[in-house]
Amino acid sequence: MPALRAAVLVLASLSTLFAEEDAFNLGVLGAEGLPQGKEAIRVTAILPDSPAKAAGLQEGDVIVGVGTMTFAKSKLHVVYQLVGALEQVSSQKSAKATLVVQRGGKKEPLPLALPALGAHSAGCPVGCARCERQATESLAWLAEAQGPDGSFETKFGAVNGQVVVTSLAGLAFLASGSTPKSGPYAKNIQEAAEFVMKNCGKEFDFGGRDLGGNWNQTNWAYAYAPVFLGEVYRHEASRELKEKLEEMMQTIARNQEASGGWAHGPGGPNALGYQELQIVGNWCLCALGTLKRLGFKVPQATVDKGVAYAISTSGGDGGIGYSDQPGQQGMGDPGRTAGCIWAFSLLGMSKHPFYPKMASYFKREMENIPNGHVSPVMHFTASAFACMHLGAAYWKGFMELFRLEILAARRPDGTFSARPTEESVMMHSNNDREMGPVWTTASYALILQLPKGKLPTLTGAK
Repeated sequence: MPALRAAVLVLASLSTLFAEEDAFNLGVLGAEGLPQGKEAIRVTAILPDSPAKAAGLQEGDVIVGVGTMTFAKSKLHVVYQLVGALEQVSSQKSAKATLVVQRGGKKEPLPLALPALGAHSAGCPVGCARCERQATESLAWLAEAQGPDGSFETKFGAVNGQVVVTSLAGLAFLASGSTPKSGPYAKNIQEAAEFVMKNCGKEFDFGGRDLGGNWNQTNWAYAYAPVFLGEVYRHEASRELKEKLEEMMQTIARNQEASGGWAHGPGGPNALGYQELQIVGNWCLCALGTLKRLGFKVPQATVDKGVAYAISTSGGDGGIGYSDQPGQQGMGDPGRTAGCIWAFSLLGMSKHPFYPKMASYFKREMENIPNGHVSPVMHFTASAFACMHLGAAYWKGFMELFRLEILAARRPDGTFSARPTEESVMMHSNNDREMGPVWTTASYALILQLPKGKLPTLTGAK
């Protein structure tokens, strides 16, 4: 898909590309690394004030084991073998172990002291004191990162991106149990909502540079904002917010393409020649579904066209494709499929004949969520919401597959990091990393807290 790859590269050129190697975060260790074969990890970065730094770990060291455990060739990725071992160490009262590394051609033991975090519960993250503590630390980091105008920054600096990450951070605060009126993050939610209401739909001018063609990106903001503001409205149904949500709903309907899909923004094909992409369509349908669940009169014709377009992207196996265009139609992806499942659920369409096909496809392909186009983090978020609607068995399967993935992304300072993918290595550009730590931290903090049931409009919780 040359056009899609070009799109990512052009967007990446608008930001400063990461200088360090695009590596895996190594969980509570406080370091980053890349697999060295299937049985070792080469350290690429040491985080400040981390257990790794205190232990004397150095860039270029090759980690081969923890204590008496050495990594082995197995179905479990070597990074997650390490993370699993570190989780075991940090669950103990002493939380001490020996990190075995190869340095200068020789094996060297490094005494490692990790924070004693306690054990995970059997149903982690449900009822898990350790995960609750980690979520609280992530929320505290987000609260500190919030700007005086209520916004959160992205590395792109675009206002649409700010609306998106601010909406995600607001949802993470709401998911903790705080509301616009009560709880430790009440003020953060209020200020985030005010920023989103004021700035949703403002276009980014790319620093005054003329890149040619249509680079309108406002549909992203219009798609994410009502999902967040809808949950705010459930707590505080002010006239101002109601009118704003009505306006957003009408704009989403107006921006729908004749095909029934949605592009990055209105205005026809962009500079790379493509238009609709279902990942945006999923979020637009989720926004409409959120408002429908709150009693808004959502235009049914818009919904019908959007649903028909989503189905048209599939090859018939239930997997949602990139678009309905040749070379993109039928390219099923579990993350995109999850987003469509979530949208159908919010729209009250779980009895639609295509719904079980999507659910079946998602179950079969769930393990491939991290390989989703452009943003694994976005696919993880949509998948978590989909699992909330699909039921306990899906959520259990999701956590069994990705519990170590999530723990690996968690840094000692409370943030969550991006992870490399085949696509990011090929393109030398990682969209999740370039969006910045608010994007990843808000998304993962939100995911971990969904089982609390504090977002009933979005999860279907009673």
